[in-house]
Amino acid sequence: MTTSVDVLQYIKFALPEVSVTKAMKLVYYTQAWSLAWTGQDAFSDPVVAWQYGPTTELAYKNFTATVPRSDGISAELKSVIDAIIGYYNPFTATQLVDRTHSESPWKKTFNSLSGGHEAGRAIAPTDMKKEYTMQALKGVGPTRPSFEAAIIDDEKFEVLLSKIRTERREALDLLASR
Repeated sequence: MTTSVDVLQYIKFALPEVSVTKAMKLVYYTQAWSLAWTGQDAFSDPVVAWQYGPTTELAYKNFTATVPRSDGISAELKSVIDAIIGYYNPFTATQLVDRTHSESPWKKTFNSLSGGHEAGRAIAPTDMKKEYTMQALKGVGPTRPSFEAAIIDDEKFEVLLSKIRTERREALDLLASR
């Protein structure tokens, strides 16, 4: 599974002079917009609500040792990261911190009763997906990249369809009842 360090490697490849703070925000936005655009995580490790905005502990701890690389991630994930960089790179690190602090996923988690970073509170993927889907519907944020359509055989399609039906049964039943 892809980790936030894999995403960080590509960000450092694309932006060799990126600061740690800016890189952490780009890693976060990669996860958030991937959830909004594809419904899938960009990487497997949790995003935590830290004092200076959302990040992953893994990417933060490995920033200095992370070597820039353009391989190791899918073409689809590269297109997501490229869209994130294209939109957010003009902002300074401080502006990105302010921006994440004004958005509901970080605010909800960091300001919760049990606290954010000190309590190791991860931002819920559903909160990220909701926030950035709403932004996309309002025309705010990066432009969604176009993704290549995968060609699969009938058997694989039926397995995928069955999985979706199982995972989305409640929503499908609700739609069917209307």
